[in-house]
Amino acid sequence: MSDFYSATIFLSVFIMIIMDMLVSGNDLMEHDKKQTVYTISVLVIACMVSEWFGVWMNGADPSLRTLHILVKTIELSTAPIITVLCSDLITPLKHKKLIYTLIGVHAGLEVLSAFFGFIFSVDAQNVYHHETFYWVYVLAYASGVLLFIGQLLSESSHHYGLYRALVIILPVFFFCGLFLQYGAGVRIMWACSAVDVLMVYILYSELTQKIDMLTHLLNRSSYESRLASLRGHAVIYYFDVDEFKSVNDTFGHGVGDAVLAEVGSTIYAVFSKVGYCYRIGGDEFCVIAQISDTAAEKYLSEFLRELTARRVKNEHLPHVSVGYACFNPVLGSVEDAIKRADRMMYHYKRKLKSEALTNDDTVKS
Repeated sequence: MSDFYSATIFLSVFIMIIMDMLVSGNDLMEHDKKQTVYTISVLVIACMVSEWFGVWMNGADPSLRTLHILVKTIELSTAPIITVLCSDLITPLKHKKLIYTLIGVHAGLEVLSAFFGFIFSVDAQNVYHHETFYWVYVLAYASGVLLFIGQLLSESSHHYGLYRALVIILPVFFFCGLFLQYGAGVRIMWACSAVDVLMVYILYSELTQKIDMLTHLLNRSSYESRLASLRGHAVIYYFDVDEFKSVNDTFGHGVGDAVLAEVGSTIYAVFSKVGYCYRIGGDEFCVIAQISDTAAEKYLSEFLRELTARRVKNEHLPHVSVGYACFNPVLGSVEDAIKRADRMMYHYKRKLKSEALTNDDTVKS
């Protein structure tokens, strides 16, 4: 066993310890997410140490055979769990119960293989072998990796491709380590995995600082940062949920949160392909769209149609007042565009309120 390999394992363990220290000091991270990260780091360390002991014991004194079988069982049964937990950390898994059941079945098969040797075996000379059904481990691990990549791509796409380059690099980096380990015989897969897990944590932390957790739109700090860096033409939309306080007072804050999430989802459905969507506070939203001035009214109409369609299914969904302004850095400042969008939005709000009063008078008469 080379000193380089031992040093790689040692440093990889330290990477996990450093990540745990970062997690413990992260006040923005939810408790259950922290526990997931701690679990991931423990499992990665367990896999790294198990592999190291397995390499050290391979072909060594046959009296170590039982311990050799134990560490290989830990390594092979644990590895697929790590990728699934990383996926769940990025965004909650769909069909979670089924996925964890399959992972549990795989772990059980690895334990059985320790006794019957159909996935892996350690012979009487204490030498490790892949057996006929080793593909079961490969399938479980590959499925977990693909699930993880899918979650990364989905989340990066949902959040406007802010981290698309990192999302591409992470799996490429991991597969480079996998290729070097099994193709060139350089044992650095777990070192690559440790770095990948650290990058996933950094990615998650970045997202939680930029994303509004209720609506999954970008938050106010992202909005202010975008405005400060806006140099080209854009159309700025402002949205305000009408009578939102009465929704909270009448139906409770749970329904109010659901309303905000639905409005955010509607905004995202219409505008996400052409701009950046924000929840900037309370019941207020904004879109900074990269579209022409002539297309501004088209997207406004599309949003109102989509909101009306959703209101048929959700009786608690109120009207939303909208205003927009076209920003051209040559003709005026961002602040002027925001004021114009704000004025249009409140004009729309007054119009809706006037129409509602007129309809009430008509009903009464």
